[in-house]
Amino acid sequence: MFQGLKRLTTHSAIYGLSDVLGRSMAYLLVPVYTHVMPVEEFGYYGLVYTFIALTNVIFLYGMDSAFLRYYVLAEGRRRDTLSTGYLTMLCTSVGLGVIIVLFAARIAPLVAVSASLTSYIQLAAAVLALDALNAIPFARLRGEGKATMFASLKLMKVMIELGGNCYLVIVLDMGLQGILISNIAGSGIVFLILAGVTLRHMSFTWSRETMGRLLKFGLPYVPAGACIIIIETIDRLMLERMSGTETLGIYHAARKLGVGMLIFVTMFRQAWQPFFLETSREENPRPLFARVLTYFLAIAGGIFLTLSFLIDDLVRLSIGGYTLIAESYWDGIGVVPILLAAYVLYGIYVNLTVGVYLEKKTILLPFITAASALVCILTNLWLIPDYGMYGAAAASAAAYAVMVAGLYLAGRRYYPIPYEYIRLLKVIFVCGVLYAARVLLGGTWSWEVGLIAAYPAALWATGFFNAGEVAFARRYLRLRGS
Repeated sequence: MFQGLKRLTTHSAIYGLSDVLGRSMAYLLVPVYTHVMPVEEFGYYGLVYTFIALTNVIFLYGMDSAFLRYYVLAEGRRRDTLSTGYLTMLCTSVGLGVIIVLFAARIAPLVAVSASLTSYIQLAAAVLALDALNAIPFARLRGEGKATMFASLKLMKVMIELGGNCYLVIVLDMGLQGILISNIAGSGIVFLILAGVTLRHMSFTWSRETMGRLLKFGLPYVPAGACIIIIETIDRLMLERMSGTETLGIYHAARKLGVGMLIFVTMFRQAWQPFFLETSREENPRPLFARVLTYFLAIAGGIFLTLSFLIDDLVRLSIGGYTLIAESYWDGIGVVPILLAAYVLYGIYVNLTVGVYLEKKTILLPFITAASALVCILTNLWLIPDYGMYGAAAASAAAYAVMVAGLYLAGRRYYPIPYEYIRLLKVIFVCGVLYAARVLLGGTWSWEVGLIAAYPAALWATGFFNAGEVAFARRYLRLRGS
C-alpha cells in the first residue's frame, strides 16, 4: 500500500510543481494588481475569467477526460485515439473561437451589466481556443506518465504569462487587456511546442467508431463540468448584479488568498485520475483508494488551519510601506476560511469520482452536479442580499457539500469502498476543536502558531495513526538519522 501511495505522492508533487510555482508567482502579482488596478477593474478581471471558465467546458466537451481514459486503458489503439481526438478538437476549437469573436458584442452584456467588455471577450476567445487545443496533448503526457515534461511546459507557460503581465500591466499600465494578451502569448507558444510533439505520435486518421466512444464517455462531463464551473463562478456574476462591482473586486481578491488550498487540491486532482486508472488493474485496490481519502483530508486539515489562522496577519504585514494586498481589499479576509472549506469539499468530491469513473457511470454526474448548482444559485439568492460576499462563499461550500453527498451515495451503490470513517471523523473533530479554540480564545500570532503545531499531536492523541504508520515513521526517522 505504501508503494502505491508513494507513487501517487511523487506524481502529485511533479504534476503540481508547475501549478504550485505558477500560482505562487501569479499570487505575487495579486498585490501588484490590487495596488495598480482600481477595485472595479479587478472585479471585471474576475468576470472575464469567470466567462472563460464557464465557456471552457463547452470548448472541451469532456474530450480530455474521455481521451485520458481510453488512451491509458486501450494501449493498442493509442495512435488512433490520439489522432481522432486531436483533429476533432482542432476543428471545434477554431470554430467556437470564431463564433465568440463575431458575437462578442452580444455576449458581453451577459457577462457584465455595469460596463462593456466586448474587446475583452474577443481576447478571451483566443485564450479559450488555445487552451482547448492544448488539453489533449497535456492529457497524453499524463497518460504516459511524462510528468516532468508536463510540468516543464506548464511552468514555461506560466513564466511567459508572468513576464508579459509584468511588462504590459505594470510598465505599460494596460490592465486587464495586458493580462489577457499575456495569457494568449503563453498558451500560444506552448501550443506550438505541444503540436510539434503530438503530431509525431498521430496516425492522421479519423475514426467514427473511436469518436463515438469518446463522445459517449465524455459528453456527460459537459453538463457536469458546466455545473461545477457554475458553482465555482456564479457567485461573482451574482455579486456584481446584487452587491456591485466594488464588492466583487474585494471578493475576487479574497478568493486569491485561498490559493494554498487550491494548489493542494489541484496537485491531487492532476495525479489522482491516472493513479486510480492504473491501480484499478491491481487486485482489490479499494482499501488503497480509501486510505488516499484519509490522508488527503488529514493534510487538507493542516492546510486549512494554517491558512485560516495566519492569513489575517500575513495580509496586514507591511514591508516597505506595502502590504500583501491593498487596504481597500481587507474587508474580504473574513471569507477566506469559508472558501478554504469549500476547496476541501471539492477535493473530497474529486476523490469520490473513482467509482462512477471506473464503472462507466458518468451519466450520473450531470444529475449530481445540477442539483448542487441549483443549491448554489438558490443559496446565493438567499444569502447575498443580507450577507454579501460571506453569503456567496457559504453558497459555494453548501454546493460542494451536496456534490460530495450525491457522489458518495452513487459510489456506495456501484463501487463501494471501505472508507475509514472513524479516522475521517477524528480529523474533522480535531480541526473543529482547534479552530474553535482560536475563534473563542483569540490570541496572538504565537498562540495561533502553537495551535497549528498542536494539530499532529492532537491527531496522535485521538489514536488517528495506526500501527503500520507509526512503524513506517520510525523506520523513516531511523534512516534519516543514520
